[in-house]
Amino acid sequence: MKTRKRKIVVWIVFAIYLALLIKVILLKYPMSMIKHILNSSEISSLSFRIAHSNFIPFKTILEYLSKSQNMRISVKNILGNIVAFAPFGFLLSLLIGRINKFKSIILSAFVLSLMFEIIQLLTAIGTFDVDDILLNLLGAVLGYLFYQIFMRFIKENKYYYTV
Repeated sequence: MKTRKRKIVVWIVFAIYLALLIKVILLKYPMSMIKHILNSSEISSLSFRIAHSNFIPFKTILEYLSKSQNMRISVKNILGNIVAFAPFGFLLSLLIGRINKFKSIILSAFVLSLMFEIIQLLTAIGTFDVDDILLNLLGAVLGYLFYQIFMRFIKENKYYYTV
């Protein structure tokens, strides 16, 4: 019974996390600004948005690291994408079975991140950047690795946690 309750709690936390992720990635601007973006003729064309997207892996990351005028913004953008998806890798690890767990997490993180980027591209509420997908995947991998360390710690110290 304890395991079932824990699983329900983790699902609730995961759902809240996904809602927060949607808020941070897709709804980061006030609604009035989103309406203005969607009504703007300059950026409303898909061809304009595609032309201003990044489809070259590591291009934005390298620009942030080498050509950035403001290193604080660069670090915030790079680490923000990584940190945003680390809970995804950790929480999903808690929720799914053992078979191909790593592959499932990578595939799920890729699909979710790609969906976010495509939505930003199609709606103009953000910019498509393949580097965001790569950084999000790195975050999910780090979350998975943290899960592995956490589980090893729990197993090694199980004696102390049994009541």
